[in-house]
Amino acid sequence: MTAALVFLLFFTALHLLGLALVTNYRGFAQHVLDTYLNPVHFTPYELRRLRRSSIEHPEFHLYTHAQARLRNLRIMGALHATLGLVGVVGITVSVVRG
Repeated sequence: MTAALVFLLFFTALHLLGLALVTNYRGFAQHVLDTYLNPVHFTPYELRRLRRSSIEHPEFHLYTHAQARLRNLRIMGALHATLGLVGVVGITVSVVRG
């Protein structure tokens, strides 16, 4: 029962996070894009890994692909919201039946 409650809370949080990304609630998707997916914030290890792999630094394409990145982030938010909702419904059904 306790494990079910923990997973229920986890899937509820996942669903709410996905909804916030999809609806871009108060600019949340743009904030995530600017903060966590901005190559300026890469660690030195990540920059060395990119250099070793002969991959061009993604900072050069940050603004040219900004709309596509925002769209993809919102699509991933929709997938997270769907997975969270399926998890909440599944756990709720299993607790009520069990």
